[in-house]
Amino acid sequence: CIVIMYVDDMLVIGNRASLEDLKQHVMKTFTIKTEDNLSDYLGCEFEMNKDMTKGWLGQPSIVKSLEKKFGKVAMQHRLGKTPGTPGYVTMRIKDEKDKVSEEEHAIYRSGVGTLLYLTKHSRPDICNAVRELTKSMDAPAPMHMKEMYRVIRYVLSTKDVGLKFKPEKDSKWNLKAFSDSDFASDKETRISIYGYIVYFCGIPIAWKSKGMKSVVLSTTEAEYIALSEVVKELKFITQVLQTMNIEVQLPIPVNVDNVGAIWMTNNRSTSERTKHCDIRANFVKEYQEDGKIMTTFVKSADNDSDIFTKNVTNQLHEKHQPKIVWKKNEIEETKEKGEEEKLQEENDGEDELHINRKDVEEQDSLKTKSSHVKGDIALSTVNKTGCNGGTKGNPA
Repeated sequence: CIVIMYVDDMLVIGNRASLEDLKQHVMKTFTIKTEDNLSDYLGCEFEMNKDMTKGWLGQPSIVKSLEKKFGKVAMQHRLGKTPGTPGYVTMRIKDEKDKVSEEEHAIYRSGVGTLLYLTKHSRPDICNAVRELTKSMDAPAPMHMKEMYRVIRYVLSTKDVGLKFKPEKDSKWNLKAFSDSDFASDKETRISIYGYIVYFCGIPIAWKSKGMKSVVLSTTEAEYIALSEVVKELKFITQVLQTMNIEVQLPIPVNVDNVGAIWMTNNRSTSERTKHCDIRANFVKEYQEDGKIMTTFVKSADNDSDIFTKNVTNQLHEKHQPKIVWKKNEIEETKEKGEEEKLQEENDGEDELHINRKDVEEQDSLKTKSSHVKGDIALSTVNKTGCNGGTKGNPA
């Protein structure tokens, strides 16, 4: 079995026999309280469907804290369809006079800090919006306060949304990753933003939205840095899984929407534009040549990590969000929906069979009727021929 421990909270995963054996060993030394089904761990709430094939992870205590502290003011702001204003980029104030009061500053730090707790475990869909808010933690202005309340209002309106647990069917232990960047998106420092997301058997397990440490000179370089960051994360994840005797399928597909970054991964040669990132490039190339990863091109519109690099439009947000989070009641609704669709297919099949039978009966009826008509015509023709022949025969 696998044991996860944080201070005095222990999470044990395994078959029933191994769990019971471990429980007996621990009880010899410590007084413990056990729960058969996982429902809450380190502030995260878990919900599973009846057949334990789908799940939801949320942080309702954090959402309640947000609602208690900021709900009254947040509900006065307009509700947006996305966590952050599409295209919004935080601009730092240049004059201290534009800074909010100390009281409002404390409220801003508290609000953004609470949102960060959500992005860490259960709400990856708001990562980029919250990252933009952190850029003005030292000196927020009224416009930053307004954007923070927009994000909080969105979270409160989607309080039943949490991390999506829906393993892929007939899936072995496989990892899949997406990486992306937004070149020179910070209008003041010209720092690029990178983001990535990693799936394990179709379940999101790691994600990040972060500004790069230095200015890069091209979109290819920005995309390649994002690629190298997700490869580092994949290396760590595979090491953790190996300690649990879980062998991951190799190579791990890493989806990138930049042809130049993929070319750099597959070629040892460098150019004037890329020679300065040679060490980082060789790190990724080595991983690819060893057969551990495989860079694959994906269209920007289909790149799941796109929402981690910028505040996207409503259309893109609605496209990517359902892949990583869903509502709590969806874990049962999907099953009911599947059963309804199956029942509907059966009914459609029966209706089609009934229609086919009716068509066959109508066709048989038409054939019989047609046969009778043809017989009458044939009989009439014979009689006419017989009469004419008889007439001709009589004179002879």
